[in-house]
Amino acid sequence: MLAACGTMGQIGDSVRFSTSTAKLESALDSLYKNYPEYKIPATWAKYKSSIVKASPFTEDKFFYFKSNPEELYYVVLINDSVMTDDSARTRLAIRAVNRGSDKWILESGLDNDEEEAVIKRFDDEIVSKLRVYTKSKVLKEE
Repeated sequence: MLAACGTMGQIGDSVRFSTSTAKLESALDSLYKNYPEYKIPATWAKYKSSIVKASPFTEDKFFYFKSNPEELYYVVLINDSVMTDDSARTRLAIRAVNRGSDKWILESGLDNDEEEAVIKRFDDEIVSKLRVYTKSKVLKEE
């Protein structure tokens, strides 16, 4: 089991969208509708069940990438309005990567090149599309 708490750490910086959680959620719905290949295929669904949600201010999201390397990213949507009363921003943070086994890989399990590749893939394939859908400013935060 992989606990999804705030102390779990993250891979790279979190990505802050200057928009509400509702608008980012709508953008995520559009992303999955327009790019269904990012949804978890049935053969990978079992890995999702090993995540234990431990924080009331985050929402679990998963992004599947078929191309080499085949990976599943466990990402949390952080609702800043719950944490800081700031309803004009919402963050996404990559918590772990799965490469087709029962073991999720945390930041500490990735070398620098692997970590950079995960961050780049997420930015290029997911964040760039969400930026367009939300029409919001996007910043990186530690």
